[in-house]
Amino acid sequence: MVKLFVVGYPLDIQDSELIEMFSIQGLVHSIELITDKFTHKHKGFGFIEMVDEAGAERAIAALNGKVIKGRKITVKKADEDRAEKPRTFKGNRFQSEEGNSAPRANEQPFKSKRPRKLVSDK
Repeated sequence: MVKLFVVGYPLDIQDSELIEMFSIQGLVHSIELITDKFTHKHKGFGFIEMVDEAGAERAIAALNGKVIKGRKITVKKADEDRAEKPRTFKGNRFQSEEGNSAPRANEQPFKSKRPRKLVSDK
């Protein structure tokens, strides 16, 4: 099984239309189009799992860069870049040296500022 990443397809496309396009190139095992969990509308990307490597290569060659309903789709292998580019996460830039954002017990927050005067309408 080869998993393909498909992005850029029209948001009003049906699952059956994509299956039909990919099944011309080879046997389609499964399709998973990512949808918004509240509106249930397509987000514009998804995964299609092909049965064999040759069918996946034909699908990439035939459908990558194709324009469908005015939108250019991109088709590539799903795991192609993930091994070389592991995800990195940046830390919170507002944390203190110890890793928590709460002020320390011996230091007062805003110690350089003076308290404001309250203005009354009298």
